[in-house]
Amino acid sequence: MKVYHFNTNNKLLTGVADAHPNPMREGEFLIPAFATDIAPPSLASNEAAKWETDHWTIVPIVMDPGTGDLEPVNLTRYAADVRWRLEVGGTGIVFENISIPLATDRDSQVKAFAARYQADQDPQFTINWKCADGNWKALNATTIQAASNAILQHVKRWFDAEQVVVQKIVMGEITTVSQIDAAFAAM
Repeated sequence: MKVYHFNTNNKLLTGVADAHPNPMREGEFLIPAFATDIAPPSLASNEAAKWETDHWTIVPIVMDPGTGDLEPVNLTRYAADVRWRLEVGGTGIVFENISIPLATDRDSQVKAFAARYQADQDPQFTINWKCADGNWKALNATTIQAASNAILQHVKRWFDAEQVVVQKIVMGEITTVSQIDAAFAAM
């Protein structure tokens, strides 16, 4: 008889071994702690079997670059990370025939909305703005308002996308990292 060992922390399958016969009861076998006699399901290369009290589940895994250990992927956290990378990845506008690449990292968002506040207060406000491509552009109040609107819509787009993806994870429609990547790419 085979026994299937699992990690005490993350409950991932760690190996298989032959069970030892029970010396007290003929025909029975000993099952060690953190092992089961229930065979895990077949797995793809990016999946692992995780023990869940009385059955195995299949979970997506990634390698921890620091330790080389395989770890289960928290799909909701992965979706949040994809959203964050897209959110801070930048956007741009074309305003009055001028192309303006916009940084959307958190600091740039704050600066854009602070400039927007000033532009809303003073229609004559202008600022020399360092764009995402490293070039400088003189922005007037109207352009600042358009740029801040574009940044806000960009951020909103990716938060809305994350919400849809997480709902699909919860409903079981998305179960893999590649499905998350494809869902964001389609939005």
